Amino acid sequence: MRLTLAEVMAAAQAAGDVGPWLGLEIASVVIDSRKAGPGALFCCLPGERADGHDFAPQAVERGASAVLASRPVPALAGNVPVLLVPDVTRALGLLARHWRRRVNPVVAALSGSAGKTTAKEMLAAIGQEMGSCIKNPGNFNNQLGLPLSMLAAEASDRLWVLELGISRPGDMEELAAICEPDLAVVHNIGPAHLEGLGNLDGVGRAKAALFGFLRPGGAALANKDYPELWRAAQALRPDVLAMSTRDPDAPYFCAYTGCNPDGMGLYRLFLDGDALDVELPCQGAHLAENVLAAGAAASLLGASREQIALGLSRAALPGGRFAVRRVGGSTVIDDTYNANPLSMRAAIDSARAMAGEKPLVLVLGAMGELGPGALAAHEELGECIAAGGCRLVVFRDSQGGEAQAVERGLRQGGYGGEFRAVPTPEDFARAARAGEIPDGAVLFKGSRSQRMEEFLERYLESKREGGQ
Repeated sequence: MRLTLAEVMAAAQAAGDVGPWLGLEIASVVIDSRKAGPGALFCCLPGERADGHDFAPQAVERGASAVLASRPVPALAGNVPVLLVPDVTRALGLLARHWRRRVNPVVAALSGSAGKTTAKEMLAAIGQEMGSCIKNPGNFNNQLGLPLSMLAAEASDRLWVLELGISRPGDMEELAAICEPDLAVVHNIGPAHLEGLGNLDGVGRAKAALFGFLRPGGAALANKDYPELWRAAQALRPDVLAMSTRDPDAPYFCAYTGCNPDGMGLYRLFLDGDALDVELPCQGAHLAENVLAAGAAASLLGASREQIALGLSRAALPGGRFAVRRVGGSTVIDDTYNANPLSMRAAIDSARAMAGEKPLVLVLGAMGELGPGALAAHEELGECIAAGGCRLVVFRDSQGGEAQAVERGLRQGGYGGEFRAVPTPEDFARAARAGEIPDGAVLFKGSRSQRMEEFLERYLESKREGGQ
């Protein structure tokens, strides 16, 4: 970003006595005083444990050229320009939108209930083959992370791949108004964030709201496999393009075809009639929706088939997203980053396929933010596991009733395997060291709050101690 202070002030709708500094160039935006330097605009954000206003003097000491605040900072009076706004986060959104309009890149916005970060990483990898491309780092996908990602872009970055994450009504409208996409993609929906969005119809409407903010001439792409999403998308954009992993007659289709001896996942894409076989450094049928979203979006953005194949082959999945490794006699699957009913079932199905004739072991934690239907969703999970079969289910008992709900569902589904409710990683480690976790395909997954990576770490330690 490179803007004068006058531009920043106008875009952010800020006030302040900054006349002498209006021509000052602002080259970056920071919210951490330790990262401030010359040309930086330090933004004072309130927090639960700290208030950014208290750190503004330190930011200036480190070279920050200006400060964006929601109240005066007396210690800085007259020393540096202080721009005052009612809401710093909202002002950052306004500033990011101004920068987007000023440099006019092509913006691809992606959302979904499961796998949106993975889809974003895949599309960005293709984007790198097309030219200069930026993306949100990690999951910087909310009202703060999105503007910071956009403001980190240079004028020479011609493609912005942006992931949008929502949890309540109105979130998508706020985010989409900031980024004003040229291409909008929603690749799935599921019962996620039901505390805020209510039910699947609510999720579908909230996600599809993205399509209402497309720039003139923009394209909308939605997964027709999800009726609630597809209805909402068509209501907003009758010209929405369909993608599917179930209907091979859809304009954009993808199927998982297995993996090669090197462990690369094999997928077949159909992009508006053209077949394309691609290899990725990840595997599993549940990733087909992500591969499809990235491949279809890239095709609509003008990528060649060679660029799509090469980009996907180089895509790096973020940590904790179905990372597969061989440890001794087991295939260990790290899908610990997060979980909701949609992603949980997809991961279990893929793990079951990987297990083949070997035992399937599921080490799971609760799925969060499901509202009043949380226990019912966990019962349904148990029934789903029972229907497909499994040797052992280990469930983190966090005293919320989810473990018991899963056990009820398993019983109701006629489960014939073993179930264990384990309260701590240490308890799980003792079972692993005692050889009570059979070799096979071992999946670790749960919501972020469950920290299932701690269970994974204990399991790997037990394997190392056993010489595997």
